[in-house]
Amino acid sequence: MKKRGKGDCHDRNTGRTEGKKLEGIGGWLVLVAIGIIASPIFMAAGLIQDVLPAFSGGTWARLTEAGSPNYHPLWAPLLIMEVSGTSLFILFSLVLLVLFFMKKMLVPRLVIIFLLANLAFVVIDYFLAMRIPLVASMPDESTPTQIARQAVSCAIWIPYFLRSKRVKNTFGK
Repeated sequence: MKKRGKGDCHDRNTGRTEGKKLEGIGGWLVLVAIGIIASPIFMAAGLIQDVLPAFSGGTWARLTEAGSPNYHPLWAPLLIMEVSGTSLFILFSLVLLVLFFMKKMLVPRLVIIFLLANLAFVVIDYFLAMRIPLVASMPDESTPTQIARQAVSCAIWIPYFLRSKRVKNTFGK
């Protein structure tokens, strides 16, 4: 009986091991690649549509000037945190995109950091926003859904990046 080499493909139906290694952007890594390509696009769109309008057209003044009906002391730090954080995540995802397709050894660690940092950012942002009465009074189903989606992503992709032979063979050189 032939011993399996590390990272060889094992056919569960026949019980045989093929000699080819699980390596390269294939299998489940294709989904990761699609996500890494889409992430900066969706983050930039969210920044442009949802956050940047708060800095124009008098909105900033209505939210951040004491005496204004919608004023709350958390508006300015929250909005600045959202712009800064999202901009950093866009930059991080672009760097990750380049390193991913260069198959750099650092990629699995960076993906895990990206996923956990993104989850932490969304949770912190949500709880800070909920301290603002105007935000708390508005029905918002999208943010809890976004938190759940990010938590599920972490639960799926972190173990994959820690245990996958394809990940080790693709980024382990």
